[in-house]
Amino acid sequence: MKDYLFLFTLFICALTDIVSSRIKNCILFASACGLAISLIMTHTASELISSLTSAVLIFAVFFPFFALGCIKAGDIKLMMVAAMYLRIGGLIHIAVPTLAASLILFLLCMKAYGTSVKATRFPFAFALFLGTYPYWNI
Repeated sequence: MKDYLFLFTLFICALTDIVSSRIKNCILFASACGLAISLIMTHTASELISSLTSAVLIFAVFFPFFALGCIKAGDIKLMMVAAMYLRIGGLIHIAVPTLAASLILFLLCMKAYGTSVKATRFPFAFALFLGTYPYWNI
């Protein structure tokens, strides 16, 4: 069940990121709450703590990039929710495909908009959606 919720969250975030260049907080909050309720009802508290710890670690890693203006806040929040679902081990498995999808999308957006590297905005949620493809064993 939580795999479907994660995939649905990524899909909706990818759509809203493409259309409005924003990832809505209500989507991420609802998904994180749904996962927390699922973990509380079906698993032990240690799995919930593991999920929350993964989200905190992702925040700690990506916050400096946000402070430098390299990444948007919605992208960090999406990565935190992804960390809650996949935990650190799962994020390591999707890191290379997500990085490849991000690079390809970034170059395509830079070419299409005719902008410089610093001025190019690309939908990271869509790159994460594509990068998690190897993880979709639903």
